[in-house]
Amino acid sequence: METNSFLIGITGGFGSGKSTSASFFESKGFKKIILSLFLEEEAKKRGFKRITRKILQDLGNEWRKNFGRGNLAEKAIDFIKKNKIEKAVIDGIRNAGEVERLKKEKNFILLGIVSNKKNRFERLKNLKRREKLTWEIFKKLDRRDMGVGQKQAGLHVVECIALSDIFIDNNGTKEEFERKLPQFLKEII
Repeated sequence: METNSFLIGITGGFGSGKSTSASFFESKGFKKIILSLFLEEEAKKRGFKRITRKILQDLGNEWRKNFGRGNLAEKAIDFIKKNKIEKAVIDGIRNAGEVERLKKEKNFILLGIVSNKKNRFERLKNLKRREKLTWEIFKKLDRRDMGVGQKQAGLHVVECIALSDIFIDNNGTKEEFERKLPQFLKEII
């Protein structure tokens, strides 16, 4: 059963500006739902002391393989229904199965954030993260995130970006990107 909630999904490579976008929408009254938080909960249940991006990627792949490619999106929809959320932004869509599930909702729009590798790496390098990020580690994680060598239940951000309804380029400054978000919101409401 679909929800009547207004839903914005966000996809893009890590470091592309998804979290910045989600925080903007949250400031405009949207409930922010981060798909990887479902995975973090599972990692904690399994006793992981240090939760890395790779652990989250592995758990996501495992869940999509065992429970269906749209499983994380289904968890988000269940949360939205249970809590009677009228407007939500869903951050971290990384598999076309998640997009397919969310597109069953009549009020869903997918925002694809496009940013080149160099810019994404520089942004991530400047953030305080759980793990130290080198260019080599970034490239390895990014290739996996984008779908290189992944099975159907794996990560496929490139596919998700291709399925986006609207794209925002984030290859400039943070301020330039933040000026684009209100325009996007104005276009869809």
